Order: sequence, then structure tokens, then C-alpha cells
Amino acid sequence: MLHIWMGRARTGKSERVLKKLAELGDSSQQILLVPEHASHVAEMDVCRVCGDAASRHAEVLTFKLLATRVLGICGGSADVTLDSGGKLLTLQRALTELAPALKVYRRASQRAAFLESLLAVMEELQAYAVEPETLAEKVEDLEGESGDKLRDIALLYGVYLARLHAPGRDAREALQKLEENLEASGYIDGKDIFLDGFSYFTGRELRILRILLRRSKSVTVTLLGDTDDRELFSASLRVREQLFALARDAGVPCTEETMETGAARGALDHIERCFFGPARTMPGGTDAVALYEAGSAYSECEWVAAEILSLVREQGYRYRDITVTARNLEGYAAALQTAFARFGIPLYYAHRSDILRSSVLTLLLGALDAATGGFEYEDVFRCLKTGLAGLTMEECDILENYALKWEIRGAAWTREAPWTAHPDGYGADWTDEASARLETVNALRARVQPSFAHLKQGVGGSGTAEAKVRALYDYLEEIDLPETLQAQTERLFSGGEAQRAEETAQLWGVLCGVMDQFVEILGDTVLDAEEFAQLFRLVLTQYSVGTIPVTLDAVNVCEMTRNDRHTVRALFLLGANDGVLPAAETGGGVLRDEDREALEQRDIFLAPHGMEQFHLEIQNLYAALAQPTEKLTISYPVSDSAGAEKRPSFVIGRIARLLPEIKVEKESTDKEYRLSAKDAALEYAGEHIGGALWQYFEGKADAQSALAAMRAASRMTRGRLSKSAVRALYGDTLRLSASQMDKARACHFAYFLRYGLRAKERTGAGFDAPQIGTFVHDVMEHTLRAAKARGGLHTLEKSELHALVQAAIADYRSRVLPDLSEKSARFRYLFDRLCGSTERIMDEVADELKHSDFEPVAFELAFGPNGQLPAVTVCEKGNIARVVGKVDRVDGWEHGGRLYLRVVDYKTGKKTFDLAELRYGLGLQMLLYLFALEQEGGALFGGKEIVPAGVLYTPAREPMLRCARDTADETIEKARRKELRRSGMVLEDPAVLQAMEHDALDAPEYLPIAVKKGGALSGSLASEGQFAKLARYVDCVLCEIAGEVFAGNIDAGGGFNPLQPRRSVHFHHQRSARGAQNIHARHVQPERLRRLNGHFTLLFADKRHRGYAAAMQVGAKIALLRPPLNRRDHFITHHEAAHVPAFRLGDILLNQNMRIQAAKSVNNALCRLARFGQHNADPLRPLHQLDHQRRAANHGDQIAGVVRRVGNTGERQVDALARQQLERTQLVAGARDGYRFIQRVAAEQLKLTQRRGAVVGDRRADTRDHGVKMRELAAFIVN
Repeated sequence: MLHIWMGRARTGKSERVLKKLAELGDSSQQILLVPEHASHVAEMDVCRVCGDAASRHAEVLTFKLLATRVLGICGGSADVTLDSGGKLLTLQRALTELAPALKVYRRASQRAAFLESLLAVMEELQAYAVEPETLAEKVEDLEGESGDKLRDIALLYGVYLARLHAPGRDAREALQKLEENLEASGYIDGKDIFLDGFSYFTGRELRILRILLRRSKSVTVTLLGDTDDRELFSASLRVREQLFALARDAGVPCTEETMETGAARGALDHIERCFFGPARTMPGGTDAVALYEAGSAYSECEWVAAEILSLVREQGYRYRDITVTARNLEGYAAALQTAFARFGIPLYYAHRSDILRSSVLTLLLGALDAATGGFEYEDVFRCLKTGLAGLTMEECDILENYALKWEIRGAAWTREAPWTAHPDGYGADWTDEASARLETVNALRARVQPSFAHLKQGVGGSGTAEAKVRALYDYLEEIDLPETLQAQTERLFSGGEAQRAEETAQLWGVLCGVMDQFVEILGDTVLDAEEFAQLFRLVLTQYSVGTIPVTLDAVNVCEMTRNDRHTVRALFLLGANDGVLPAAETGGGVLRDEDREALEQRDIFLAPHGMEQFHLEIQNLYAALAQPTEKLTISYPVSDSAGAEKRPSFVIGRIARLLPEIKVEKESTDKEYRLSAKDAALEYAGEHIGGALWQYFEGKADAQSALAAMRAASRMTRGRLSKSAVRALYGDTLRLSASQMDKARACHFAYFLRYGLRAKERTGAGFDAPQIGTFVHDVMEHTLRAAKARGGLHTLEKSELHALVQAAIADYRSRVLPDLSEKSARFRYLFDRLCGSTERIMDEVADELKHSDFEPVAFELAFGPNGQLPAVTVCEKGNIARVVGKVDRVDGWEHGGRLYLRVVDYKTGKKTFDLAELRYGLGLQMLLYLFALEQEGGALFGGKEIVPAGVLYTPAREPMLRCARDTADETIEKARRKELRRSGMVLEDPAVLQAMEHDALDAPEYLPIAVKKGGALSGSLASEGQFAKLARYVDCVLCEIAGEVFAGNIDAGGGFNPLQPRRSVHFHHQRSARGAQNIHARHVQPERLRRLNGHFTLLFADKRHRGYAAAMQVGAKIALLRPPLNRRDHFITHHEAAHVPAFRLGDILLNQNMRIQAAKSVNNALCRLARFGQHNADPLRPLHQLDHQRRAANHGDQIAGVVRRVGNTGERQVDALARQQLERTQLVAGARDGYRFIQRVAAEQLKLTQRRGAVVGDRRADTRDHGVKMRELAAFIVN
């Protein structure tokens, strides 16, 4: 007999089933069939209602468990059963075998995602009992793309099933075997069968139900819904009709009972009745329903956690009384677990963890990829760093540093011979400490080498799948993985991480199962190493591990579609956003809706799709809303993780309409709910030391250590070290080199990391730029020394010079590269090519010195301990810093009793001498050496008076030229000479210049100067007086650098680096300059218009808006910002390479109705300003400094003003401003005239982002702001 119990939510269907089981008791045997995800809860419910004797008469099963029971009676339970990994591998082999005969899937993807979609179709066809012959027959005459696809699927489906049911193996679906053996087993004969919690049945399940109806005593099915609402409960009503048909076919009577709903008693009942029904409003407020708008998904989870704590602490809830659900729970799982752990809330998330994310699979796949892919660095250390291969993390670091240094790969990991290279790379001295480190490295390698070698031998090359799997298993045994996992499981259990411990305990069994499946399917198949690794990885994608709850009192977290629909006291529904709740149909998968419709027209019915699927989605939403009995909370975030806006679901608006007194609570700015968590409350107390919360925690013994730490931290200053820390890091005397000075000037924090903490970037020992530079320096030094000993370069023939170069190269090779013959062919080729380049570089240097009276007087001249000259000493507030270094070459020329010296530095890169860098204290090395020679070099060079003659960077490289193929040799040579011209600064003295290069005053070839028409010299020249000023400036910068280091400044950013690209354009609030609009041209005093640190403040005021002014300081060029066009909110514009139009000097600014005197003054100022180069643009300085000092309002004699009219009537587009561009700078501009009014700042041709997003709390401007129009503009310069 069939009994159908139908009812809406909360009508007691499930509870009635349980009471019926208890009522029947031992008078009969009962089976409760439930969906897979609801079995655990159903078992607890049966025990709760039926008591300790429940197992005597009732059992809870799923269809799969029922199959296990039946096959245990009839036989077949011991047959090989393929899991999802085995099935996927079977399908892949079938697809590969059939590919030539297929049409649509002839070149199908072998990626796991596609194969999973194809496997889902195979399993769906099996679940709905579709035979391959039937499918092929039905679609034989189907035309079009659907016909081709479905015929391919039919053919593939047949071969797939044949492989599952091969001779000697029956690996078909368990439900298919259940259908075949259920009746013969007699297992269900005379039993009362109850089915609860099903939304629909597959075709195979319906066929099993037909057998249940024939052989069991009774079958009772519960369905959600009623016959009055056919749209909402269409899915249940469709199942109802199917059950009626089954009863008729089985010839058994059928009864139906609709369970009545009681009278609506509150807001929750009102939602259950009216949410999908008539929109009747309920008067009055209620605490049973809450709506919440969060800023993000994580803050939403935090708020939910705080609410749960409130329910537990204040209203007597247990954690198990609460369910948290979402339609897209996968996107919330990590945030929920993090937030709940922070708030101390236990939760049970019913899901299966992907084993590919576990350390065990990382070890296995890393080792497999290493053995089959040549032991690449990433694969080897992906395996070793899991901690499961026998090495600790510290030991891995030691081994990794060596492997990175020498690019260890391939056979170097598996051969028995130890490694012999120096741990520090090329050219490093062998010391006892270095030898000990190498010994340690080889000892660590010896612990992993045997297992790697055995694995490589087993899985490398071609071989049977069984042999390769055996080698993989032996590797895992060799590294003692089972014992390691057992120890790890015990540690997790003892540490209170029971769920992780359960998952870890399952991993070894899963791995063994994977290998068994692989051998079962491909045992004798011959595979090469790459194919084996690919297929094994493919199989592993299908496995996961799951756990049961580790505590009875935990918040239940589950996907809305997997909710068991049992009533709970409180339910939190997260992620109620449009397009998410209800879920939008993706339309993905192998079978599209039109394919399914074509099958339905041929009487082949598969899983619900289209509107049927949507009705199931709506029914699941209804069940979730009706599940709580006391408290329903629905929340949603307004933005996703990328900051994009998200809209609320229709659910929010519908509930607000049904319950008009309910208001959406919005996330507060201070997020006070976070104080519900102890850690967050402690953080807040630390920010308000001495406050009420601080005083509360002072009375808690378990908070004392945290309070003490926060009290100590409050006395620390961000970005600054204590004096004791500075002394501990740098010692009593600071030692600085040229590179250290540049690092300290560019960024204090980078200097602290590199030279304070001594953190080093791990680099390989390859013969790259640093090693090339060292090689070229070494060869040039030895060659020039030898040439000087023979009387100088001018006495040598080219062949003699080349012989000296080859001798220097041979000496370097014997000292640094004794194992050159063992290096790779590529390395030897590159080294030989470098040797040839060095000869040509020496030819260039020799040619230069032959045309010069300056002779090399010192090579590798060292400053500092054990050097020829003492270190440069700087005393700063009682602290001492010593600057050390080494000069590549010093050239000298005696004239008039004075020794003129120039410092020469060889550069294998494209380093140039740049005064713009000097302006910011960078690149001081050459000048520092020159001025140190002036002060200390007299004794070294015979007591002569030393005069700085200049500094030169000499290219020690072969230039790379871009020329057309048919370029003339003369043109190429001219371009080459230009590339090799020296960079630097030389003394502006004709005699000295002519001594440096004989043709310097006529046609200089090497020096960084040029001869204009008329004989005037230009270029990088400086007089003796200017060199003296530079010497004082260098001393000043050294004192600043030393002072910053001694002061403990480690703030990120440090000194300004003009070469650092500025990647955004920012606009910030500023106060306007009062009275600035009253400035007139009569206040111009050109003599007051002087340079101040190379920068000016340029103000722009719009005549239409009194009180408005924008100010900026710029270095190289001036940018124009328009006045406010409206009173909109503050916008921030961001772009990676913003282009801001600049004034065209002397053209746009200086025309139309201007006083000539003022125009000349501005022109001169701007021209002086532009001399500082293109890269010196500074961030603008806030205008409130002018406001505070009343410069603009009260000191008109300090202001040079220029009045300009841009058209007397109408508006005029300022298009000429685009002629010069200011790139990679930062601008600050804005206005406020008493009522916080900020314009939308923009500039002509400013490139803006078209997307909108939250940037430091403000929206971004869009491309509609490109146009710049203005009527009147007053501009004036303040120095």
C-alpha cells in the first residue's frame, strides 16, 4: 500500500514519520529512506523518538546503503566498484579510443572540468535508466548540432558502460545492481518503508520504488506542498503524479492525506503563508525577523557571529538550535570559518574537503612531477616543503638556498656524487665555514636522494601502469608516509582540531584506493612518464574527504539546497543578493536546454531543467524561509571582494512589504558588534588604553599578558627604532658604502631590511649582469696594470694589448672558474662571447687614453680599512659614520704644479650621471670619491695640490644598436660612438678639457660635452667654484643620511626617489586662499620672483567662484586644473599612467591682456624651473599653508600675479593645453569655501578609468570629465 502525506512546511510531516516508527515498534520492521545529506540527522532523530531499542525494528538508509544491504545478501558486494575517479579515468580512455569515430567530440578537451561534465551526463543517463541502445535509436534521425552531439554521446555512453561491465568485472552503478537484485533478495519483504525529505526521484529510483510497492508491507512518502498552490509546489505535485502512476502499475491501493496548517501565530507564519502568496501586510513590529545590510561578505559573517553569541548568551539558545545557510555557501565557507573561530563559535560545515589541497597530495604530485619532469626546482620543493618527506622547514631552506644558487635540476638530484660548488656562488672564498655549510647541504641531500632516485627509476620512461603505481607506492612507504600521517593525526586530536584530524586519518586510505582504481582500469596498459602523471593527476581531482560533527553542540552550516528541512529555532540566511537568491540558471554543461527538449520529444526524460529547475529553486527558498520557528535573519553584502556593487535580492523587498515595520539594519561605521569577540575587544581596548573596556580587562586574569604587550606597544613609534636597537643592528660606528647610501636615501625601510636585518634576495649563481661586471672590471684592471708596467697603452700595439687581455682572462678563469669545462655548452658559449667583447671594450678604452694626456695613476683604489686611503668620516650628533668604497680607476694630469684628477667608473649597464638624482641625494658615489681624493689624496700622490677634474662613467659593454639592414657602415659607427660616449661632469677649463681629450675643443668624441657654433662649449660642465658647492652639498647629504640612520628612521618611503614612477593622480581636499581673487597685476614685483628650492607654488583662481583657489608645487612642468563646474561630491581619479596636460611655456599662459613686465617674470621663472629635468615633479603641497601664513591675502608684495582672460564672452575649449604632457606625477588640488564644496577636478585629455569602484572611500571619476571649459582664470606664482 502507498501512503502519501503532503503538507506545507512546519506541518509536522517528518515528526509524524518518527512517531509512526515508534508506534509500530517491534510489531514490524521499518526502513526510513532519506537523501544522502540527511542521513546523519535522521539517525539522531530516530534514536531521539524511538529510544534505545530503535535499532531492533528501524534503520535509516539511503538508496546506496540499501544497495549495500541487498548485495550483501545476493552477492556482488565484493565486486570491484569504481568511484568517481575510476569512472572519470574509464570515460577518458573510452573517449580516447572512440575519438576517430566521433564528430563533435573528435578533438575533445582532456581537462578535468570537461571530462567531469561529460561524466555527469553519463551518470544522469544511468540514473534515469536510459539504455545506450534506446538513446542511439531515438536520436538516429535527429538533425542539426543537437543530433550530432547526442549521437556522439550515445556511442560514447555505450562504450563507457561496456568498460564498466567488462569480463570479470561488474563496476556498474550500485542502484542498477539494486534494481536487479532487490526483489530476489527478499530484504524488503513485509517491511514498512518510509521516504522522507525527497524533492524528486530519478528514473532509476522510481523503478526501485515500483519494486518496493510490490514487495513491502507499506510505503509511505512525505511531500512538501499542497494542491492549492500548484505553481509554488509544482515539483512536488509532479512527484505525486508519478507515485500515483507507480501504484497503479504495481496494482496496490493508494491513500493521500494533506496535513493541515494551523492558524498563523506570528511573523514567521505570515511569511510562510504570504511570501509566495497574496501580499498581505502584517501590522505591528516583531523581533522574529531581521534584515541586515553588510559592507562585505566577511563583515556579514562577523555580524552573524555576534548575533549568534547574543542569542546564546542572552536568550538561552544552544549552538545546535541555530542553522546558517546560503545559496552560494562555497563563497562564504572560508569567511564563516574564520569569523566563527575568531568569535569562539563551534560550527559543523557538512561538506567534503578537496584532497588536492592537502599536504599529502602536494607531496605526492610534487614528487611525481619532479620524477617525470626532470626534477625542476618548483616540483622538488613543492614536495619537500610539505614536511612529509623527512626534512623540516629549516632544513628545506638550507637545501633550497643552494639549489636556487646553482639552479640544481635533473640528474643532480639523483646521482650519488655529492655537490661541490661553493654555497655563495662564483668567486667566493673557501673558508671553514663555507665548507661546513656545503657538508650540511650534502647531508640533507643524502636524506632525499635515494627515494628520488628509486621513484625516478620506477616511473620514468615507458612501462605498465601497474609498475608505475607500484613505484609510487614504494616511494610513499620509503619516506614513512603512513607513520607520519598517523603521528600527525594524533597531534591534531590532542590539539583539539578533531575535524582536521578526521580528514587526515582518511588520506592514506584514499590514496590506496586511488592507486587500486588506477591499476584496476589500466593495469597492463603501457604508459610513458608524462601520460602516467597526467592521468594520475586527473583521477585525483575526483576525491575528497568528509567528516561527521565532532561535537553535538555546534552551529549547523549547510548549503540551502542540501538543507535537511528540519525545523530549527533560529536560521540565518546569508548572501541574499540579486542573481544569487534564487540562483540564476547558468545554462552550462554538455547538454543544453534544447538538447534536453529534443530528448523529451522522443520520450527520454532526464533531470529537471529550465522552468522545472527554477521551480525547485523556489521551493528550496520557501523551505528555508519556513524552517525557523523563532528567529529568521536575512542578510546581504553590498559589495563583493573586488569592490563591485551588489544589489539585494527580491526577498528583501518582499519581506519588507509583508512586514512594513521591519527596517533594514545597515552596517555601522564603527562596527561595534566586533566587540562581542574577545580578540576584537582586546584590540579595541588597546587602541583606547585606560578606557572603560581596558579597565574591564584589567580585572580578567587571562587578559593580563595581552594588556602588557599592548601597553608596551603603545610606547613604540611607528617607523622608528630605539637607540638600543640602532646600536644592536649597526654597531657603535656606522659603515656605509655607495650602494648603502643610495638605498638609505631612496627608502629607509629597504635600507633597514637589507643592512639592518641583513635580508638578502636569493639569486642564482648564473653569469649574469653582476658577475659580468665583476669579470670585466677584473680583466680591465689587470690589463691596464700590465700596460702601465710596460710604459702605457700608447706604447702597445693592438696585438700586444690583446695578449694582455687574454692573459688577464686566463688568470680570472684559473681563479674563479676552474671547472669551466664542466659547465653547460650554453654557459661556455656565453663566456667565450664575453671574452671577445672584453677585447673590443679594451680597444675602446685604449683609443681614448691614446688621445688623452691623462694617465691612469691608480686602479681599484680603496677607501677604508686596509685601503690606500682612509674612509670618509661623518660625525653627526656624537655618532660616527664611515663611508668606504673602491674606485675603478683614477686618471691624473700634472699641470702648473697641480695634479688634476678624474674618477672613472666602468659600467656594464646603462648607468648615467644625472644631476636630477643628485638633487635628491642619489648617485653620490663618484663625486664623493672625487672630493675624498681632493681632501686625502695629497699624501698618496706625492703631496701635490689636487684639483677635481671630473667624474666619468665609462661604458664597459658593447652597445646594442637598432638599425635597418641596409644602414651604411659610417652611420653604424657613428651610432656606436654615440652610445659609447662617456657620461659624467668635467671641469670647465679649456686646458683641462684638451688634456682629457685632444680634440675636446673642436670635435669631442668621448667627453660629455659639445661644441656649439662659434666655439662655445655646452654639456655637463662645472667650474671649480661649482665643484666646491657640490662638495659642500655632498657633505650635507651624507650628514642627513647618517642622521636618519642614527635616529632609527625605518619608515617606508624614506627619501624621495625621482625615478620612481608615480602611478596615480590624486585629488584631495584643501582650504582656499582667502582674498586670492583680489590679486592684481599691479602687485607683480619681478625681483621677488626668485627660485626657492627649485619649486614654486602656482595658484589658479576662477573669477566666477570667490574663495576658490587650487595650489600645487611642481618641479619640471606646470599642470593646469580647471575650476569647479558643479557642487558634486569629492572624486578621486586613479590611473596607472595618468597624463595631465601642461602649460606650453611662454604660449598659453603668457598672452592676451598681460602686462609685459609680469609676462617676462613668469616666463623667466618657468624657464629656470624647467632646467631641473623631466623627472623632478613633486607632490603638490596643501594650500592651507598659504592660508595659515596669510601670504595670498596679506603679502601681496611677495606675489607675482598675472591676469589672463580666456575669451570675454561665452566659453572656449582650452585645447592648446594638450601640447605638453606631464606624466607619472602626483597632484593635489581642491577647494572649500565654507560649506565643504569640492569640484570634480579634471584636466584636458586626462586619461581616466571608466570603471567605478571604492578608492579610499570615494568614487572614481569617469571619462565624461575630459572636457575643460572656463571663462576667466587668474594665475599667480608664490615663492
